[in-house]
Parts: sequence; C-alpha cells; structure tokens
Amino acid sequence: MNLLRDPIFRVETRTGIQTMTLPQLMEALGEDAVESLVGIQRHQEDAFHVFLCYLAAAILDRRGETEPSRREDYWLDGLLGLSGEHGDDAWTLVVEDLSRPAFMQPPVPPSDQAQLRLKAETPDEMDLLVTAKDHDVKLRRAIQPHLDNWVYAIVSLQTMSGFLGRGQMGIARMNGGFGNRLIVEVVRSFRPGARWKDSIERLLVYRQNLLAEEYGYRHDGLSLVWLAPWDGKTSLSLSQLDPFFIEVCRRVRLRKNPNDTLRVDGLPTTVTRLDAKLLLGAVGDAWLPVDLSKERKALTVSGRGLPPDLMRRMIFSDHLMLSPLQRPGGSWKNVGGLTAWVLVRGQGKTEGYHEKRIPIPPAAQARVFGRSEEREALADLAKRGIDFAGKMRNPVLKMAVFSYLQGGPEHLRLDRDSIEGWWGHVSRDFETRWAPDYFPWLWETAERNTSESREAASVEWARTLRDHALASLSEAEYSLPVRSGRHYRALVEGRRTFFRLLTNKNNFPFLKEDFNDRKLVE
Repeated sequence: MNLLRDPIFRVETRTGIQTMTLPQLMEALGEDAVESLVGIQRHQEDAFHVFLCYLAAAILDRRGETEPSRREDYWLDGLLGLSGEHGDDAWTLVVEDLSRPAFMQPPVPPSDQAQLRLKAETPDEMDLLVTAKDHDVKLRRAIQPHLDNWVYAIVSLQTMSGFLGRGQMGIARMNGGFGNRLIVEVVRSFRPGARWKDSIERLLVYRQNLLAEEYGYRHDGLSLVWLAPWDGKTSLSLSQLDPFFIEVCRRVRLRKNPNDTLRVDGLPTTVTRLDAKLLLGAVGDAWLPVDLSKERKALTVSGRGLPPDLMRRMIFSDHLMLSPLQRPGGSWKNVGGLTAWVLVRGQGKTEGYHEKRIPIPPAAQARVFGRSEEREALADLAKRGIDFAGKMRNPVLKMAVFSYLQGGPEHLRLDRDSIEGWWGHVSRDFETRWAPDYFPWLWETAERNTSESREAASVEWARTLRDHALASLSEAEYSLPVRSGRHYRALVEGRRTFFRLLTNKNNFPFLKEDFNDRKLVE
C-alpha cells in the first residue's frame, strides 16, 4: 500500500494496461505515455491532475530544475525529499502507528486516537459525499475496490471538499465553506502527459510571483500539509507553507479490517486546517480565477454552472484576475482551448457537476491572446453577444411566455410564482439552444477586421437568437399549461407580444425588415 514502492495505479498505455508506482506514473506522464487512468472517475480527474502538478513543480523548484520529463528514480528521491523525516509513511495508505502521518492523513495525537469513529467502508462513500445525488454516483458501489480507487477518493476529499456539517470543514482554496473550487486552464493538448508538462512549466514561472506576494509563503515551507500533527483545534498559517502546498481538510485515517478490507475512521474538527478565512479563497491557487467584481475573492460558480457569459469572462479577464495557467505559455505556437471544471455545492446539497471545453481556433487565438487593441475589440463584441442574449431572453421571450400562460390578458401580472416556475423551464431551454452557437459565432467573427463587418455579425447573431427564442416559445406553447377556453387567444397574444418587443427601439429594431419572412410565423 506504499505509493512509492508498490504498483498501485492501473494505467492505460499504448501497449495496454500496466500497473505503476507513483514515481513510475510521473515518469510515464513525462514521456506522454499515459492514455488514461483506469480506476479514476471523471469528477476526480482534475483534482488528481492538480495534485500531480503541484507535487512535480515543488520537487523541480527545490532542485533548481524546470524539465518535467524525468526518470522514476528522480521522482522517487524528490517525493521522499518532500516527506523528509516521515519517509515512506507519508506515501503509505495504511500506517498502523496513528501518531505518524499516512498518505493524505495527518497524525492523530495519542489523546484523540480512542475517539476515532467509522466514517466510510468504501472509497466512493468517503469521496465528496454531497455530490453523489446529482450525477448518479451511488454511495458504496465499490464493494471490492482497487487500491487506486482509495487514492483518488482521498485526494478528492482532502483537496476539493467544502463544509459538510459540524466538524467537517472545507479547504482554503474556495470562498467559504459553501463555495466550490473551480479548475480553469488553457491547454495545448488534453492528453494527460502533455497537459501535465505544460502545467508544470507555467507553474514554475508563477511560483516566483507567489513567493513575492504578501501571502507569506516560504520557499522551504511545508508542501505536504498532512505531515503536521492536527488536534482539530489549531490551524496552520500560510507563512508555514510552500506556495504549492497540498492541502488536507479532514481528520481521517484509513485502517484495516480483520478481513483485510479497508475502512475510513475520522474525527471532527472545530477549525479549518489552514488559517486563511480572511482571504476568501484567494490564496494564489494557480487554477482558480480571482473575482474582482466587488471584493477580491476566489471565483465561485453558481447553480447555473458554466454558462457562456462566465466562460467569456474567463477568456477575456472581465473583472477576473487570471494566473499563468489561464493563459498560453510564452513559447506556445498554438492553443487547444480553455477547460473548466467544477462541482457546485450548496448548503447541505449539490447543484451538479459541470465541465466545459471551449476550443479556440488558430485564427482567433491571435486576437484572444494577442495585441490589446484587437483583443479589446473582440472582447467588446463578445460582451455584446451576451447582452443580446439577455435582451432576447428578458423582456422579449419572457413577456411572450407570460402572456401565453395567462391567456393573453390585457394586463400582464409578473408576480405569479407558479408562472415564474414555468418560465424557468423555458429560460433554461432557450440557453440550451443558443449556448452551443455562441463561441463558434464569436470565433468566426474574430476574422472580421472592420467595424462594419462586426456590426453585420451582430445582426446575424440577433437573428440566430431570435430563431432560438421562437423555437423555445413553440416548445412552451406545446408543453406548458394554458386555459383551454383561451388557447387560441393565448397563442395569438403570446406571438404578438414576442414580435412587438422584439422590434422595440430598446431591443432589436433592426430586425423589423425580417417581418416579411414567412418562416417566422409558421
């Protein structure tokens, strides 16, 4: 059960599935020989990617080197260097001496050891429990888990968790216990090894900035937070840490049952492991954008997930502070795109798993990441495209739906909770229709260099939104309830409201010329 010595990880390579130690896995990543990790679930992949990147970058920096493609023995020595006097124990899943650290498990003071209580009997039960409802990952499925399932689950738990009830505190790299840790990165390739190397090279540049900031990080600070004993009542300060620290937020220990299966025992805490509450999650995490809209804080994703407007803000740094990982490397000639991943949490609930990959074609990259004038012009157009979608949604489509649902009354009532609920379904349907078209439209428009051509592109986008809004209205007319005696009136008045507001001077008056298009009223 030692990650450094035992071949725990099942790795899909070009020649088939192999089992590897952690140093062997890092060597294989450096050679771009990894196709996938067999035992990992999708919601664990980015957390484990971040974990591996921080490990490798910390090792390379302490040795004054930058090249991630290294042999197994290099990584073995480096990992042991990070664990120091704790040696192999820091990389072993089960360490019987509870006063010693185990992998991602802080030492338990002797006075607390008798208070350990059963928390989980399978790795999926230990994982991010609050997320299990919404993406069909049922608890305790892994009745006969492989050891790598335990590794991925404990990394996910300790580096991505928020507050989950009394005694279960969250990580420092999110804005509050009910926030979430967003992983955002510009990549050249989605291959595990290529992405890993690109991330490390940019991390090493970013590290110097972190050491110069006021966080207080130390070049020789604690990298593996689980090495320090924790009584659940005291917190570590950032000034004790390496800027690439790997966090733990729960007091848990993996232990063996009499039948040699594993279980998880745990203890509650009264404080978070790191004393960073006042920073609101903005602790220099290389993958997490900092929101500057009102106060400096880690960006938190709402229940809407990753809508086009949020992705636009991340691409164009709109009231966001981005790290080097959210921009291309200095020597890059091409970019694959922007990837974003998050598990949205709430108070005692989950609001879903969200992932977006936005390809950025070569023709658009020069403007997105290039000269400020061209970038600003494209950013303005991107904002206009979002504003158009907002106008088409509200008031145009919303008032049409309200008119239909109320049977075409003389005076609309906007305070009906039941109608607001039905409108929510239509609103989400509309966004689902137009969102896939937004970035392809923007990238195609990026090739247009004149203000006249950009104006023409804006009109084209308005027409696209109009067509999607009409499709959503038609779906609403088919599926939503309406008074049977006023059905025809509701249809007519709903459409009339739509077109009246569509061409209103405050919305899209330039679409009046399209009124004669018979397709609009079919």
